Amino acid sequence: MQLTLNWDTPLTWFCLLALVVLLAVQGWLIGRNTSLSRTRKGVRFGLNLLLWLVLLGYVLQPCWPIAKPATQVLLVGDDVPTSFARRLQDSLGIPERLTSRTLSGTYDSVTIVGNQFPSTVLTRLSSSALRHIPYPTPDELIRLHWNGVLRQGELQRVTGLVNVSTPQRLRLRYGNLTLDSLNLTAGTHSFALQFPAFLRGKNQVELMLDNKTLDTLRFFSRPIAPLTIHFLLSSPDIESKTLANWLGRQGHRVTVAATLSKDLSSSVSINQATTARAQTPDLLITEPANAGDAQIRKAVADGRAVLFINLTSPDVDSRTINQAVGSRWQARRVTNAPLVPVSNGLTALPYRFTDNLNQFGVTGFPVFVQQTAGRVQPGRVGVSLLSETFPLALSGDSTAYARLWTAVLARLSRTETNEIQVDAPLIQGLDQLITINNPTRKATTLRVGTDTLRLTVSPLNQLSAAGRGLFPAAGWQPVQDTLALYVEANQPAEPLVSRALLDRFLLAHQQFSPAATASIPGPAAQLPDWAWFALILLCFTALWLEPKLG
Repeated sequence: MQLTLNWDTPLTWFCLLALVVLLAVQGWLIGRNTSLSRTRKGVRFGLNLLLWLVLLGYVLQPCWPIAKPATQVLLVGDDVPTSFARRLQDSLGIPERLTSRTLSGTYDSVTIVGNQFPSTVLTRLSSSALRHIPYPTPDELIRLHWNGVLRQGELQRVTGLVNVSTPQRLRLRYGNLTLDSLNLTAGTHSFALQFPAFLRGKNQVELMLDNKTLDTLRFFSRPIAPLTIHFLLSSPDIESKTLANWLGRQGHRVTVAATLSKDLSSSVSINQATTARAQTPDLLITEPANAGDAQIRKAVADGRAVLFINLTSPDVDSRTINQAVGSRWQARRVTNAPLVPVSNGLTALPYRFTDNLNQFGVTGFPVFVQQTAGRVQPGRVGVSLLSETFPLALSGDSTAYARLWTAVLARLSRTETNEIQVDAPLIQGLDQLITINNPTRKATTLRVGTDTLRLTVSPLNQLSAAGRGLFPAAGWQPVQDTLALYVEANQPAEPLVSRALLDRFLLAHQQFSPAATASIPGPAAQLPDWAWFALILLCFTALWLEPKLG
């Protein structure tokens, strides 16, 4: 038994006080009436007490729980075929099947099948217990993620889940160039594709399943900050000259120093540094024979980068490098051939390096980087097993040449300031986390297009701040004047957008619905107003008849 009385209003207390006074007055009037016998007083007091109880019940309006059969329906999404929904309904034994257009009323339990539902339909399910059964649409993406902003040359990693009806090839394509690919058999597969982001600024690549475009991936590549690069060579060669010219065209400050003889050396500068600080090399490119040079040792000790090229015998050269700079290279021969092919126009020495915990490779190329102990910060020592790379540039394949060396520079470059990290895709109107690492100043807000994000510094890392944004506008949105983020339009007809909307709704329902519905009472019944009127009328009738019958 429950009461529906509102104890917060003064009227409630006034009514109850009036009833108490009424009962006291009734009892006092009956008790002082000397013309009534003891039996008549008992009968009259009982009838007045009955009337008083009916009035009290009318004021309190008691209700009591009742048993109500639970209702359960199957809600079918717009992307689910009727035949599949019918088979699922039969297997689950759910009596009623509805769609977004036929859904009306509320239900105790709703089983959601599929992924495409209008937001207006989802909001009507907030009070129901939900169960989601996804429908894998043939030859469509189920999930997809990539980096929204990364550094030029950094590895772009694309992960997701796709349903394939027949054996097909999944690939990332830029124009006519395939960046990475994977052969898939029929079924549902998780995948991971990757490639170095060699183009600067706004990028756009396509994810293809055979000849079908599954989605277009858009991201921004921030340029590598201009580096001061110093070549330290025994003698000039076409490999180092071609690389130095390319680095100069990319805006880096380059100095090429070569020893021609015992007392004769040469030095050529490209984009000459104007300050003493800019003259300190961020990266030294040299040969194993110069590993013991004082400049090389000092660079590694100071936490700067060194790249060794033009190796001839990697097993011997690696020991020379280790002894000089404290690295841990271990090379072993893998074939007796003089060279092994890497890709079109590229060959490498027939060696490989033993894996090491602090060793990282440049994806797609036999170039590796190790971190070594430095005085202030770890140094970076790179070794290239490539034999020659200049044929790529001379043959006119500048894209492949740039792809190679931007990836190498990204591995060797120092950590930059104001580095933004965001997981794509960003969808218009859905909140998304954006993180800033190594900010140059303590920023409290970040403006993305027309949206302003409030940043919160991480309690575990004072060099990291994060904020969440809703992104009201779609398309490329400027960030910090030099960067940009791409926001996908909120179109529920798009498979990835509809899945994102449904995932957000289910997560919110799981987090908030149990707490919100815990205090909601179950089905209850109470007397209607006509029943109360009949009881009050009956009591007054009995009180009117009692004196006449006595």
